[in-house]
Amino acid sequence: MAVELLINLEHGGERTLQKQIVDQLAYAIINGAVPLEQPLPSSRVLSAGLGVGRNTVILAYQSLLDDGYLISRERSGYFVNPELLRGVRPQPLDPQTEPSQPVDWSVRWQSAPTDLPRLQKPSNWQQYPYPFIYGQISSNLFPVNHWRECSRDAVSVGAIRHWSAERLGYDDPLLVAQVRSRLLPRRGVIAEPENILITVGTQQGLALIAQLLWNRSGIKVGVENPGYVDLHNLVTLSAAEQVALPIDDCGVIVGEQLKQCDYLCVTPSHQSPTTVTMPLERRKALLAAAAANNAVIVEDDYEGEFNYLSRPLPALKSMDVDGRVIYLGSLSKTLSPGIRLGYMVASKEVIEELRALRRLMVRHPAANNQHTLALFLERGYYDSLIGKLYSTYAERYAVMKRALAEYLPQLQVSPSSGGSSFWLQAPQGIDTAQLAEQAAAQGIIIEPGQLHFLSNSPPNNTFRIGFSAVPAEQIETGIRLLSEILAAQ
Repeated sequence: MAVELLINLEHGGERTLQKQIVDQLAYAIINGAVPLEQPLPSSRVLSAGLGVGRNTVILAYQSLLDDGYLISRERSGYFVNPELLRGVRPQPLDPQTEPSQPVDWSVRWQSAPTDLPRLQKPSNWQQYPYPFIYGQISSNLFPVNHWRECSRDAVSVGAIRHWSAERLGYDDPLLVAQVRSRLLPRRGVIAEPENILITVGTQQGLALIAQLLWNRSGIKVGVENPGYVDLHNLVTLSAAEQVALPIDDCGVIVGEQLKQCDYLCVTPSHQSPTTVTMPLERRKALLAAAAANNAVIVEDDYEGEFNYLSRPLPALKSMDVDGRVIYLGSLSKTLSPGIRLGYMVASKEVIEELRALRRLMVRHPAANNQHTLALFLERGYYDSLIGKLYSTYAERYAVMKRALAEYLPQLQVSPSSGGSSFWLQAPQGIDTAQLAEQAAAQGIIIEPGQLHFLSNSPPNNTFRIGFSAVPAEQIETGIRLLSEILAAQ
């Protein structure tokens, strides 16, 4: 570390150069800016770096040694004294630099994102024996060898020459071509390259839409209730008004609430979080209602291919004849949530504006990651992965469905034909937040459902359990243990 960069000397000031070095090094040490196990530069090196005499640095080091900031190790030099830092709070450089009036940041934003509800997921979920967590994937399902091969080829000399140049907001042409020819046809969607935008996951796609289309007063955005928490949050942070759209066993109810909305945000393949699938007739009715009211539909088509009881229904976008559906797809639930790559499909003029807005934020998702994914798709590895995931999840779906019926018959299970989770409603009087705490103590992760509701007093007896991260052979035991905890409550 270049310690001299932490020191700014004022020649001819009231304090001597030695005193300035002592004070600034002490400040850096107390605030953790100097690594513990790394020796400070020798007096010769530091004096040359600061442009001062060597004796000045020697005396400064000696002062810090006497005051306990440094320790000396034979033949190794000076090091930060670790005992000094235990329980020590960071200190200002000089009492004179203490701000007389600290900035009150809270008055500088319209609303605080940290105040918004958010799902909490244990970072150590892989250590739980029964991780019924949603949105995570067992590490043994990740295609390590194929992804490693594509990653290696994406950093070949020729590939680097391809993606390393400034793209000015444009995406990897090969990835766009693969999304167009491999991913979208699975959902019945036909699109031209100019209709496709690569995103940093679905979340960025929703955020771009919120900023471009919803961020003005008078706009009304219909959202599913219960629904996706961070979509609710994005609408809350925008200038738009949020309209709660009720859900039944067929998804969003096509009723009077839709007539007042300028935008309708839906998850028809597997409603989030209830997992119910919108049937074909309801999809047609929703499109007709949107057309009658000149509304735009934002379709989040996550897990659209995972239907274990029948053939997957076509995406709303595949039935869109007048360009009023903005389609969002992602690889988070198939490849990995950590990859953070997704895509949008919309009318050319919408994509142009969203691309320009994205350019102001991040230019584009990392080009090397785009190219790695493009190779992964082009070589057919994604098709192979989908087949593997489908058979694995279908087995886990069946095991969990049987276990729920056997051990938790008192729970109401939302009708589900696929996806990677179940939505459950416990009897009145059961607080699933407490249930989740008690289950976690027994190595079981479940997710309380209160945060998904747009209400000041949401029901506290719903919860979600996922099966994408837990082996099939552990599901029955985990559900049986959960039933015992529930019975005790």
